[in-house]
Amino acid sequence: MYLPFAGETAPATFLIGGAGAGKTELALNLSVYKSRRFSGSTLIDLDIVNPFFRVRKLRDAMQELGVAVICPDKRVLASDIPALPAAAWGALERTDRAVICDIGGGEQGLRPLGRLKDIAEQRHANVFFVVNPFRPGFATLTELAASFKHLSELSAMTVTHLVANPNLSAETTPELFAEGVAMVREFADRSGVQFAFALAAAELAPGLGITTADLPGFYELADLTVFVLERYWSVPWHFGVAE
Repeated sequence: MYLPFAGETAPATFLIGGAGAGKTELALNLSVYKSRRFSGSTLIDLDIVNPFFRVRKLRDAMQELGVAVICPDKRVLASDIPALPAAAWGALERTDRAVICDIGGGEQGLRPLGRLKDIAEQRHANVFFVVNPFRPGFATLTELAASFKHLSELSAMTVTHLVANPNLSAETTPELFAEGVAMVREFADRSGVQFAFALAAAELAPGLGITTADLPGFYELADLTVFVLERYWSVPWHFGVAE
């Protein structure tokens, strides 16, 4: 069965969306997935907003999985200064390696993307807008449309795909998952932005009828592609800031 996002090797992928959408979890899993299939990947930490949920805190673990992590200089590592790491430019210019960029939510996190707009377009990057329809500001189609418009304009990038992450942590049920996916799909139909896939935690997969053999991984559920994730942030406070 052909799963386009499982097989494609887009040279760069940017993840944007609201705070708490699940971008960092997706960035970590997508980087590991591509590293295993395409001989390594690069994960660029551009999250300057959330001091707790940042991929830089898992840098050593990611590097052991073949994922090169680029983050700001250690002098601003734990700060909220909107500084783009110099190495990000070189990584984005490479066409032989998958690159995933984790972007912070909200205005402060998206503004730095304007500096990368041209190079992203030259790389024909995927720009995934991650939607958790159970987060404030995304709970109705009207709210979702307004938030999508606002955050997309701030990013200065053209969103290429929508990714649904119907997630209430351990309280997520198959019914809630289906409800959330349906809402994001309806918004995709109304907005004309292509729906890519949905995200599901490994513990939810059996309830959805998905038998996982390899995680993280893409699976087909009827007419829906699901990217099943491993949880890296179940106990985020256990991770210290990388040196």
